[in-house]
Amino acid sequence: MRVFNIPASAPFLRTLAIALVDGDLVPGFSARHDPGRLADATLYLPTRRAGRMAREVFLDVLARDAAILPRIVTLGDIDEDEGAFAESDLRDSFEIAPALDDLTRRLTLSRLVAAWTRQLRPESPLEAPLIAGGPAATLALATDLARLMDDMATRGVDWAALDGLVPDALDRYWQLSLDFLRIAREAWPAHLAGLGCIEAATRRDLSAEMNAGRFRSDLFFRIAQVRVELPPLRDRTDDLPMLIDEV
Repeated sequence: MRVFNIPASAPFLRTLAIALVDGDLVPGFSARHDPGRLADATLYLPTRRAGRMAREVFLDVLARDAAILPRIVTLGDIDEDEGAFAESDLRDSFEIAPALDDLTRRLTLSRLVAAWTRQLRPESPLEAPLIAGGPAATLALATDLARLMDDMATRGVDWAALDGLVPDALDRYWQLSLDFLRIAREAWPAHLAGLGCIEAATRRDLSAEMNAGRFRSDLFFRIAQVRVELPPLRDRTDDLPMLIDEV
């Protein structure tokens, strides 16, 4: 495996394109005088925006008005239209359960966070709350939690790994943090299951694995035949008190 780093001060896409075209990125692969070789390359880029910009950057680096470009796959949000022109096993990878869009996800998490913070209100108005209230603070907590959930999914870390980090008798605020994370461990997966969705980070990684041939699409679909359907939380509000008590 060869790992390269592009300094933050350098233009990422242009530096990457020049290195690929000049043969500095892959030994023996140079497309400067034979641009047709780019058709044999696949570039994985972080966002759709980067994918769109890469096309213009390659034409500029090659100093051409038209060229056969590398196959460009965006990992941050894979373009499902690409599956229409791909082989059947790649098209199958886009049958993976959908993910919630970022705004819907954060707003739903905010509702769960708000329900959790309400149960922590002190009985006396003279006592300071353990968790700052208000819509802005709730949304900030939900955003931080969403970022942590993405990181845990990307790294493949089980939430249960947090349970044994410290003794039960340690600081109350650490125990409070563990209690807060039960939103991500229990309430959120139950909500996704009810919608028939999966995490965006999990969907992205699974799509990339299937696209790269490291995960068999037929095996995934055999496993995916067994599903537990639950109504979304908005259709079973009577369950909210139970979920809050568990959290």
